Amino acid sequence: MYDSMFNEKYFGNGYVVFEHETNLWWLRFLKKGFRHCYLLLKLSGEKEQWLEINPMSNQICFFVHANPLNFDYIYHLKKKENIKVIPVKFRQAPLKAAPLAPFTCVEFVKRVLGIHDVCIATPYKLYKYLTITQNCRKKVLTNDFF
Repeated sequence: MYDSMFNEKYFGNGYVVFEHETNLWWLRFLKKGFRHCYLLLKLSGEKEQWLEINPMSNQICFFVHANPLNFDYIYHLKKKENIKVIPVKFRQAPLKAAPLAPFTCVEFVKRVLGIHDVCIATPYKLYKYLTITQNCRKKVLTNDFF
């Protein structure tokens, strides 16, 4: 196959950020606090830098957040109102075409994470899926079943 760019050589930790704020009126029908999502990747290297990949409705934006003071950027984000941050692991997607779906922020994040579940169509459903799968992985890794 190919060397995935989401291995530890290129990126450290990965996070999905869920936000409440939106400028699009039709997103107000989505669950409060879960109207938009995007990826945040810790860049490998000596300095703490974060790459934000934000799929907007009109374009995909890339931002590099430098952290000159070495404060905990994820902790800072979690303290903001109406923002949820979930740690994620990148995995190889199944060797088949992803299901057809509108290109939304959720679909973008799902494709980067290798998720091919057609039932996940809103940021809240993606949040629920990620919290369940991350908790299962944690229990398996720590043998904390009981």
